Amino acid sequence: MENFIYSIPTTAYFGKGQINILGDTIKAHGGSKVLLAYGGGSIKQNGIYGAILDQLAQAGLAHVELSGIQPNPRVESVEEGIEIYRTNGCDFILAVGGGSTLDACKVIAAGVKYDGPVNDLFRGGPGADLKAAAPLATVLTMAGTGSEMDMGAVITVGKDHKKKVLMHPLVNPKFSILDPEYTYTVPEYHSMAGVADILCHLMEQYFTPESGANVQDRMNEGFMKSVLEEAPKILANPEDYDARANIMWASSMALAGFQLLLGKPMSAFPLHSMGHELSSKYDMTHGVTLALLTPAWMRHTMASAPAYLPLFARFARNVMDLREEDDAKAAEAGVQKLEAFYGAIKMPASLREAGVREEDLDLIAGKAVEDGNVGILTPLGKDEVLQILRAAF
Repeated sequence: MENFIYSIPTTAYFGKGQINILGDTIKAHGGSKVLLAYGGGSIKQNGIYGAILDQLAQAGLAHVELSGIQPNPRVESVEEGIEIYRTNGCDFILAVGGGSTLDACKVIAAGVKYDGPVNDLFRGGPGADLKAAAPLATVLTMAGTGSEMDMGAVITVGKDHKKKVLMHPLVNPKFSILDPEYTYTVPEYHSMAGVADILCHLMEQYFTPESGANVQDRMNEGFMKSVLEEAPKILANPEDYDARANIMWASSMALAGFQLLLGKPMSAFPLHSMGHELSSKYDMTHGVTLALLTPAWMRHTMASAPAYLPLFARFARNVMDLREEDDAKAAEAGVQKLEAFYGAIKMPASLREAGVREEDLDLIAGKAVEDGNVGILTPLGKDEVLQILRAAF
């Protein structure tokens, strides 16, 4: 097992009615004027917006608003938020929504304390040595990304809609409110896309070279099994509190709480690298891209790096509950059962079905490796990514 540092600075307030701590907790973190940011306005229909305004008023907190943050959030929304924050003398940011809103607000939090352009802040830019960020809290309304408890953000930039990443500990939320009831009204399609996102986060941390981190792998297997068990319950009853609660907590834990890569070699998530380019080109829902690509990536890796077949067989046996003794047969059966799960939660069966054009695959493959090869168990250059895209097509 490799060395690691473990720190989760975000406080999670989980469960029913936790919104009631909002106002006083913002004040405890020094907030007096809040930038309230959200997306398309669904929070105004489901009662969340009213509850938040009540909390701000009871605590004597002034606020201004940034609305309309898009899925696959654009850098223009970030720049608008920075301008609103500075012009109005805000000292705290409250992000209400799913991963897109939360990610935009993390970059706003960094941007308001940085004198240069926003683009400097993304990975590899001169703003990587960020010295300060505005305090941020979140109220989560959709489970999937884990952004409510981590230090990462993904923003769409430029005419080619390139996804850019900010990673910095200063943008960890100070606290996050996670009330599973707030996810009851999320449309079925987006709820299940969130499930696919959670599962992919877990899988990309599971399928890594052997490092002796058995505790992390066993925990990961339990999380994956829980996601597989709970998602169909939400399809059957969108207001199944315990199912929503387990999916919400799995989302937070998959990328933040237990950091299932601890003790393992760090690497870029290949499925996310490819999926981001599909989202950029077609504005596809992030989790859907991952569901479409995962089986094809698994089969490509199994074929090109057969030494890792035992790892895929372990997934089939310990997560998918298969009892095949032959590793190759078990691994393939595991992929087939995963495909059946994606079908059961109503994900598209192929890139073609999702609206991807075959003539775009070469361009997408090239963009996925613009910053270098990606991969965990085997390196993926443009040719390999194109093979995976064609298999998923």
